[in-house]
Amino acid sequence: MNRRLLLLIVLLVLGGLAWWLSRNSAPTTLDHPLTDFAVKDTSQVDRIFIAEKNGKTVDLRRTPKGWTVNGTYLAKQHPIGILLKTFLRIEVRSPVPKSAEAMTLRTMGAGGKKVEIYEGGDKPSRIWIVGHATKDHFGTYMVLEKPDEGRSSAPFVMAIPGFTGVINTRFHASLDEWRDPAVFKFSDLYNVAKVEVTHPGRTGASYEIENDERGRVRLLDPQGRPLPFDSVLVKGALLPYQTMNFEYIERSLKPASRDSLITAQPAQIVRVTARGGSTSTARFWYMPYTGDEPPFGESKPLHDPLRMHAMVQDTLLVVVQRNTFDPILQPATAFLP
Repeated sequence: MNRRLLLLIVLLVLGGLAWWLSRNSAPTTLDHPLTDFAVKDTSQVDRIFIAEKNGKTVDLRRTPKGWTVNGTYLAKQHPIGILLKTFLRIEVRSPVPKSAEAMTLRTMGAGGKKVEIYEGGDKPSRIWIVGHATKDHFGTYMVLEKPDEGRSSAPFVMAIPGFTGVINTRFHASLDEWRDPAVFKFSDLYNVAKVEVTHPGRTGASYEIENDERGRVRLLDPQGRPLPFDSVLVKGALLPYQTMNFEYIERSLKPASRDSLITAQPAQIVRVTARGGSTSTARFWYMPYTGDEPPFGESKPLHDPLRMHAMVQDTLLVVVQRNTFDPILQPATAFLP
């Protein structure tokens, strides 16, 4: 075979291989910028995947019951709504000067976050690389990647019209911050069939509230015997169950202290039975008082007046605010006519 012809064939094969690799390697850095960051119809967004440089990730998915996080827990719906509004309203504030592009990209590479936006299917429609804030804190450096096209060659300063501040803090991979903080959530109190409040060690303090299908209530002792009650007070005791949230998940206790707490006798136990038969239980412990010493002559409180510990969702130790939960932890005598 003619050597020139053989050389030509080899060059064609190598060229074809190079073209194929350039088309199939991901992500490909484009020689032109991508600026269409915004999602026109956020109702089509059904998954948001966020990854940080430290290895933490969260996977937010839209389901018929609401958004979930990591396929296990119900997610906070409000901050996800903020993300969707961000996808819709974000705009390019300005390009990054050519002289600053390299430094901006290096800084983003060290601490940026990857946000994959899915609009159906297994492939994201857009990938945002969310970087650091501008010096004036009115913008955030970002790079756009589109799986079918490649990654933009240039970063941009992004912002939301009418909003003053940065948006990179909206994208994080802290599971505790994404989990729904609900302890009890009954938007329609018809769905509450029974509430049992137990005060271990306090004779006569425990009680049950029955809520029948017509909305009529009864107050009973733990043995099922009727107790005298004011119907207005008892119905009012059910109202907090519409929405009761914990403040934060307790992560500061050492293992020994945590074990000591959860093996101790709770101060109160609340068990709620839904109309369909499902139950949810929360156990409460007082926190020791750690505030300032009271004035001379006044006794020092035994318990923190603001917060309590609680075990919810079977194994999750949290901190709750007493002004929210004290109304449902009252003794039976609180409902006397």
